[in-house]
Amino acid sequence: MMLDQFQIPKGDEIRVDSDSLRDVVKQIFLKCEVPYDQAETGSDVLISTDLRGVDTHGVSNMLRIYVKDYQDGKLNPSPNLKTIKDNISTINIDGDNGLGIMQGPYAMNIAIEKAQKTGVGIVTLFNSGHIGAVGHHAMIAADKGMVGICLTAGGTLVLPTFAKETRIGTNPISLAAPSEKYPYFLFDAAMSSIAGNKVRLVARNGTKLSPGSIGDNQGIPIMDSVGVAASEDFINIPPLLPLGGNRDQGSHKGYGLSLFVEILCTLLSGNVPNMVDPNGKLCHFFAAFNIEAFTDYYKFISNMDQMLKTLLQTPSINESERVIYPGIIEHENQLDRIKNGIPLHKEVVEWFDNISNKMSIDKLSIF
Repeated sequence: MMLDQFQIPKGDEIRVDSDSLRDVVKQIFLKCEVPYDQAETGSDVLISTDLRGVDTHGVSNMLRIYVKDYQDGKLNPSPNLKTIKDNISTINIDGDNGLGIMQGPYAMNIAIEKAQKTGVGIVTLFNSGHIGAVGHHAMIAADKGMVGICLTAGGTLVLPTFAKETRIGTNPISLAAPSEKYPYFLFDAAMSSIAGNKVRLVARNGTKLSPGSIGDNQGIPIMDSVGVAASEDFINIPPLLPLGGNRDQGSHKGYGLSLFVEILCTLLSGNVPNMVDPNGKLCHFFAAFNIEAFTDYYKFISNMDQMLKTLLQTPSINESERVIYPGIIEHENQLDRIKNGIPLHKEVVEWFDNISNKMSIDKLSIF
């Protein structure tokens, strides 16, 4: 569950019907000249993300940026994906500057097809746009009974340890794995101390960032709570610190993991990072592992259950907290939001009202 500073203040929260939101988002993409099937895919990725409670990468932050990029000609609404290299277990694809949330499911499904034949399938995808929540794409493999991994790299929002200037991206990683009786394992996290989109949530909510989230204009880690100004683009936010915050708290690990992601996503696909080429597009990495190629599937999911059950039964330090594992909160959010609607900030609902009027499309259904 998100920390309090990232939650919508109760007085500003409006619940909307997920099916209505899905349809309105699809209509918005269609108005941006996105083909129908891709508009459906993009809408599904965003609404599935919001249903899981990953509000940083749902409609609240991302949709208006995507729309602006389409309108400004920064994204190709009808990309022609091109295969660069294709082997029995691997493939490298040029995304033709299309939006990543629509290309991610396509890439992961290719990885799954290859894993069904060879045990492991790996896809690199470059010259692409923002991919949304990487965990969504990893879950596609888990839903097919495989272990899925998705990584993405790009941008220069993050300070390397001891650096005065930003050089690396937030470069999130995700892994999803199936289980039998318990909600699937789903880990999805940026390799920065805070995801860039959480800065936007804090600005919208009028709250403060935790110590060790950002640096000052000289790159010095700010170890106090601090407020931030609102921004509606990817670039105009304070310099982020690597996962760990400062060196004493392990920022060298987040820095190293960010480069780990950069190598697999960017270098492996034949490209250079944005620190070298500021005009380069985003690069992504997808992997699917066929469990049956390694061990018995039912043994695997039974073992997963034992691990997850043990974690859930671990004593907590106090009664107000519980020991959980990555994925269970997302599952609980999904059950709640399907039933009770997706919470949006009133400012986001106003944005939807305005764009619905401009585009002459349906309005959101409020719960």
